[in-house]
Amino acid sequence: MDTALIGREHSVRMLRSRLERARASHGGLVLVTGEAGIGKTSLVRSAVDEERERGGMLVVRGTCWDSDSTPGFWPWTQAVRSLRRGASAGEWEEAATAAGGALSVLLGDGTGTGEALRFELFDAVTTLLTVLSQRRPVTVVLEDLHWADAASLSLLEFTAQHTWFERLLVIGTYRDVEVQRPDHPLRPLLPRLAAKATTLALTGLTPPQVAELVARTVGARPDAAMTAGMFARTGGNPYFVEETARLWSAGQPVAAVAPGVRAVVHRRLALLGQPAVRLLGAAAVLGRRFERRTLARTAGTPEAVTTGLLGEAVAAGLLESSADAYVFTHDLVRETLYDGLAEDRLRHLHAAAVRALRDTAGAGDRARPTDLARHAYFAGPDLDADEAVDILVAAARHAVSRLASEEAVAHYRRALERLGTGDPRRHVLLALDLGAELQLLGEHERSWLVYEDAAALASGTGDAGLVGRVALTLHHADGRGDGTGLKTRALREAHRALVPGPRPAADESGAGPVDAPDAGPVDEVARRVVAAARAAGDDDALHLGLWARLHAVWAPGTAAQRVHVAGELMEVSRRRADVWMEHLAASMRWVALLEQDDPRFLRQFSDMVAGADACGLPRTSMISVIDRSVVYAFMGRFPEADDLLAQTLALSGTHANYYQYFIGHHRWALALLQGRFPEAEQAHHAMREQDHLYTQVLAGITELEQDATPHGPALWSEGGSSDDSVLERGIAPLRVRLQSQSAAASRDPVSCEQAHAVLEPYRGQWLVSLFGWDIGGPAALWSGVLHAAEERWEAAVRDLTTAERSADRLHARPWSVRARTELARALLARAGPDDTNRATTLLRDTEAEARELGMTHIVERARRLLPSPTPRPQVSQAEREFVRNGAVWRLRYAGRTVHVPDAKGLADLHTLLGRPGQEVPAVRLLYPDSAHLAAAAGALGSDMVLDEEAKTRYRQRLELLDEEIDRAAVRGDGHTATEYGREREALLAELHKAAGLAGRSRRLGDETDRARKNVTARIRDTLRRLRDHHPELASHLQAAVSTGAMCRYAPDREVRWRL
Repeated sequence: MDTALIGREHSVRMLRSRLERARASHGGLVLVTGEAGIGKTSLVRSAVDEERERGGMLVVRGTCWDSDSTPGFWPWTQAVRSLRRGASAGEWEEAATAAGGALSVLLGDGTGTGEALRFELFDAVTTLLTVLSQRRPVTVVLEDLHWADAASLSLLEFTAQHTWFERLLVIGTYRDVEVQRPDHPLRPLLPRLAAKATTLALTGLTPPQVAELVARTVGARPDAAMTAGMFARTGGNPYFVEETARLWSAGQPVAAVAPGVRAVVHRRLALLGQPAVRLLGAAAVLGRRFERRTLARTAGTPEAVTTGLLGEAVAAGLLESSADAYVFTHDLVRETLYDGLAEDRLRHLHAAAVRALRDTAGAGDRARPTDLARHAYFAGPDLDADEAVDILVAAARHAVSRLASEEAVAHYRRALERLGTGDPRRHVLLALDLGAELQLLGEHERSWLVYEDAAALASGTGDAGLVGRVALTLHHADGRGDGTGLKTRALREAHRALVPGPRPAADESGAGPVDAPDAGPVDEVARRVVAAARAAGDDDALHLGLWARLHAVWAPGTAAQRVHVAGELMEVSRRRADVWMEHLAASMRWVALLEQDDPRFLRQFSDMVAGADACGLPRTSMISVIDRSVVYAFMGRFPEADDLLAQTLALSGTHANYYQYFIGHHRWALALLQGRFPEAEQAHHAMREQDHLYTQVLAGITELEQDATPHGPALWSEGGSSDDSVLERGIAPLRVRLQSQSAAASRDPVSCEQAHAVLEPYRGQWLVSLFGWDIGGPAALWSGVLHAAEERWEAAVRDLTTAERSADRLHARPWSVRARTELARALLARAGPDDTNRATTLLRDTEAEARELGMTHIVERARRLLPSPTPRPQVSQAEREFVRNGAVWRLRYAGRTVHVPDAKGLADLHTLLGRPGQEVPAVRLLYPDSAHLAAAAGALGSDMVLDEEAKTRYRQRLELLDEEIDRAAVRGDGHTATEYGREREALLAELHKAAGLAGRSRRLGDETDRARKNVTARIRDTLRRLRDHHPELASHLQAAVSTGAMCRYAPDREVRWRL
């Protein structure tokens, strides 16, 4: 198939069917329409050439010509001459004789005028074609009928009407967009002709067809983006596509316009009046798509006039319309118009477009900032420089909110270009923004070149506050690419400029100086910037100072201070209408709360997610997706965390950038937490390929988690270090974890002592690294593991119990499972009274929960740790039974079996028989479904069941559950709403149980005494009843069971029961 026939399958079939019909029985008239270059000639030529090759059909052709000197009937003259050449002598003589002498007018042998001769000519041509078609089928092709004279069209109409039943097919081609012009001389004739014809209207190719045509034209297939660009520029016009493809293949940009294409466009434009062309020039400045009102204001033309002129362009096929919006059919048309505008006219129209777009701005028009920025830049001196910079900066920030960093960089560069050096302070601040976006793109060397210029310009202003802002921005920037030590130099200069005297006192929050390594100078500079900003009411500077303080004070023991700073930063961001920073500060706040082992982190986290979802900006959505993935992994909701990680990857783009740097770490942490070690290794390998600075630390932790000993140096102090103090403080908890695990694995006393020392500042906290991307467990877990390695079993059990309770308090199921596994290991090693039973219970519970979470490595560890069962005496399994079957108990002892009705005392005894030798709190027997209440009652005296802090936490959790239930209902997630509802009902039940009369707090001592009395009474009652049914069993239990605040079954010899 001819390359031009791609996408023309239907038209080819239709034309072939008409040719086949003409060969077999009768013909008719076919009209092929479409714009220039659309493939009309190629379609017709392909079809008739096939017929010519088959033989037996006489095919002739005539073409119209666009010239005032062209004689009348010119296409018919060519066709008749071709008939004379193509027919045999006998055929021609017979047909010409029948036609008569009027044919001489077309053959150049005679002349004549008048209506009578006109009819004779029409009849002669019709007779000629009829006689020839009786000998063999005939096809006449008349091309470019839009240039034909009216007489030729009348002859075509006459012939078509009088030869319908002959083996004669007439095919005509014309450009319908040209004939549709109101002033076209043939406009009244062609519609009448089309009514007698089969019309094949050709349109542009689809994008896949464009790609196929390019591949066949130049031998290389364009990618999706290139195809989309070609389609937009050409509208799928095959000729335009081929010419553009050839330019592309020759190494020229796709935006180039081939001379032939330009000529076609100019010919189309020449069909319009000058007012319409001038208006289209203004439209070309607005872009491929524009609105009528905006164009009218840009061109300074009344809307009514604009509407009429646009109608001409639509009729000419240069525009397409829908409501008040118009689109150029080909971008090539727009570019040709744009290129034809003089420079001063261009600048004037761009400046006018800025005003017009502002006048006609619609709510929620997200493309408007970008359009305004383009016009503001190209308006040049025709638009005030400050106004242009404001527009460009607004567009940059809009791009930032959409995660379009490349676009933001372009806007910031243009803003700096338009600003010049007339306003050094603003130039510096914009340069800092530009550098930050370059950092996000991973272009570190380019960012530091920009920072170098900004620092030099700030130094020259003598503005200490500006120097401080530069230093703070550079301090928390990625240090890669800082080949000249600018970060350190800028901080030193800012410190000299801002802190000439004594160190400042505590700020308004009451927080004193920070003692963290390397934080002092940064925090001092940040405090000065913050103080000056507060005094001046400069929220921009205050925002930067607070953000810098968050990074400066990041160290163990500063989480409470960071909660306060993040809260103020959220308030400042709201005043600045900086939604992105408000959500980022909220993210940092929940991280700091979690680090403090504070369950309120969940409320802050939920508020942040809800705000990000309501905002709807891609950048805030990115924060929400990232944080949800981290927190869901922390809580053991691994499938959801994996799904969110995939969303994060999609949002962050495909190229190396700031987000992917940390996303790679999260992928590693998520796989490691689940025990998917091959995936963790793959993630680690990918991070190493991206030149991560601390991959040796991750390699060591990965090996230790697989119960292997890491090879190489002391990675926590040597390997993978960085000169970037911010990053080093961010990964310090990771190094602490590695050091602790490595020391425990080595069991070296000196190493364990050193690890205890570095863990001490984290006591009562969680190891949170990389500003929340990595949550490495409670510090108590690792101190407990260290104590276990040193065989300090009491300390190990204490710390591991603390770790378990901390994980449960924060709903961190994976870490709770991990802590319980280590606690069980320590209990088995301590081997104290009841330790084995307690460890066995822990391991069975842990194995079940780990299996539910998909943590197969913990399942295997729990199985390995489970004690081997003690060999049972060789007695019948049914020798002693205490089995409940519905409402009846089957009791067997000393060879005698009885069945007794259900009673609470029997259930109490069943529990005690299942824990021989163990003390069971009476409260646990009274409230078998409230394990935490029973445990608390057994451990404490007459404290309240729920203190005020616990009540507050319950209320906060209930409020959070209410919000989650509402949110799930709104999105139609019934399953999630039901799950949250069950948790809410359970919490309310616990509160009711823990409350006395009129809602007063019930005290644990009260519960213990009540439980002692109730349980003792019902066990005694059960034993009294058993004396009547099974005296031997009653006597055994009377002697072996003791009751009170703590109850126990302790027979004088080992007794095995089937329970």
